Amino acid sequence: MSQKAWSKRMAVTVRLNDSEQERLRRKAIELNKVLINRGLEPIKDSELVHRILDQAIESAEISSSGEVIIVLK
Repeated sequence: MSQKAWSKRMAVTVRLNDSEQERLRRKAIELNKVLINRGLEPIKDSELVHRILDQAIESAEISSSGEVIIVLK
């Protein structure tokens, strides 16, 4: 498959390992407590993933050592 063809195909499903699932669950609980205390609707874990990805994708860069990093601005 050419690079051009590959770049047009994106994963529809992303698998999280056990650690990532647990960290996501804990973060969702933490954030949902804040939302509920403010009288707002809680968000689903899947919605949290989408919101995190939306923000992180725009902030992703490559460090001088070649690592993918998220730069908070």
